[in-house]
Amino acid sequence: MEANTINSLKAQLSDLRQENLTLQRELAVKNVISEISQFQGREDKLENIYKRIFTLLTEIIHIENFYICLKVDGLLDIPFIIDESSEFTKEQLNESTNPDLKHSLVAYALKQKRSLILAKEDVLELVQNEKVKCLGNVPCQWVFLPFHAVNLHGGIVAQQYDREGRFSYSDMSMLAYVTMHVGNFLSAYHSKAKIKQQYEELKSAQSQLVHSEKMASIGQLAAGVAHEINNPLGYVNSNLNTLKDYVMELGQFIDELLNQVGDICNKQESCSQIPEVISNLKNEYEVEFILSDTQELVSESIFGMEKVKKIIQSLKNFTHAGEEQMKKSDINACIEETVRIVWNELKYHCKVKKELGELPETYCHPSQLNQVFMNLLINAGHAIKEKGEISIKTYKVDDFICIKIQDNGTGIDEKHLNQLFNPFFTTKPVGQGTGLGLSISYGIIENHKGKIVVESEVGVGTCFTIHLPIVSSLEEAEEEADLNSGD
Repeated sequence: MEANTINSLKAQLSDLRQENLTLQRELAVKNVISEISQFQGREDKLENIYKRIFTLLTEIIHIENFYICLKVDGLLDIPFIIDESSEFTKEQLNESTNPDLKHSLVAYALKQKRSLILAKEDVLELVQNEKVKCLGNVPCQWVFLPFHAVNLHGGIVAQQYDREGRFSYSDMSMLAYVTMHVGNFLSAYHSKAKIKQQYEELKSAQSQLVHSEKMASIGQLAAGVAHEINNPLGYVNSNLNTLKDYVMELGQFIDELLNQVGDICNKQESCSQIPEVISNLKNEYEVEFILSDTQELVSESIFGMEKVKKIIQSLKNFTHAGEEQMKKSDINACIEETVRIVWNELKYHCKVKKELGELPETYCHPSQLNQVFMNLLINAGHAIKEKGEISIKTYKVDDFICIKIQDNGTGIDEKHLNQLFNPFFTTKPVGQGTGLGLSISYGIIENHKGKIVVESEVGVGTCFTIHLPIVSSLEEAEEEADLNSGD
């Protein structure tokens, strides 16, 4: 075979090898990009993702040192660094804790907003001209590739300390391509994190709003609640004063009895006189009446204190904030508690008729549901101008608990029905309503995966019907909570 032919075959073989190597590297880059794109659906810590990006890059390009740098709120942050020749603490890699970082080579590169390829001499010249401060050992080759997004700016730094191992044009192209995708991923990741943070802040604000509205309602009812507590306390106090007098009279009866019986015994008179003395003294001091009335006073006082206890317990349950986890509750008991809270607001002009059916317990946020029931009952009371009736009915339909609260008050104009659950909408005069009660109630029922519907006719009355799904296990409740957090 001629030499020319052999050389030609060798050249073709070399080209094929080079082409094969190029294809392998292109395939490797595509695999890197593919894996980076899959990071979005993973819950790995960002540190682990940074490490994986570095590992993937070193599979296609020899990189000795590697940085990922970001501009966060105008300050430089280096959240990930591989630097075998220099040691840095976490505080040294954030401008908020290390102001010198703003004079670093990385900060200088970020300000240029373009790719930079610097040799050792270039870096030393920048240092000499006081344009940068060198925070680590100077490499033979320093490369910066930026990425820009709507909400994030940053880049990656690759370094070589071996003069013979400088990055080729092909290396730079692949690095630039990968950097773009790293930037897209980080931008999306930070956006997702920011949305999650905003969601948590919104959730917290909503919880505070619900609690504030609840406390505002309690404030409006404070005088009535105080009256409901003051009534039993008043007659308990009166009973205690009466009991005090009875104890004094019984004490006097015993003293007189002991004296007269003692006299009889001292004079050695007939003991047959003692029953008559006792009978006379009992009549004089009305002992039979005192003992009988004492029983009634004690029973009445116990009943009064039980009433106070129930009102206070209802208040405690009603105002409970931060109810994160659902708990198994009796809806009928929640309604009874709420009626006790609002009773003084209703009892003078409303007759409350309760028809509470047999219901299974369900996992829910009871204090939140109490807020809903209170809002509906107070609104019903306000709708009745003079005398009227509010009916509360509970029953079970399939896998739902139904609560119907109906009044025979003034009713709601049809044109307002579609706006009832809008925030700040109210038909009450200025200063008498915030317009948040029904909006918050709607949100609470919606968070319980239930629904609330209203029917009304002017001059006839209004009926609110709540449908709550029966949640029979804690696991089911947690699944519901997860679905809510993902909405």
